[in-house]
Amino acid sequence: MSPPDTAQTLSFARVRQLALIGAGCTIILLGLLIAPLPGPGGLPVMLLGGVLVLRNSADARRLFVRGKRRYPRMFSPVERIRQKLRNRRLRKIYGD
Repeated sequence: MSPPDTAQTLSFARVRQLALIGAGCTIILLGLLIAPLPGPGGLPVMLLGGVLVLRNSADARRLFVRGKRRYPRMFSPVERIRQKLRNRRLRKIYGD
């Protein structure tokens, strides 16, 4: 009997990645459901789900970059927050 093909077996890392993508999509949908309620609850929840999906899906990152290039004014608030967090992380690492 031959060993199983590696393309047919799922590693723990791939299962974890797929679970995180699924959780991110579920959180985005939850944010859409919360959005009509009073208060800003829906947007932060949707952003959290988007972060989960973007960190674990190359296709989502590619679409995000394409959208950033096509509609820079729409994505500028997201880019400012991303740059601020990146600078904070680098200052923490390099002790500036």
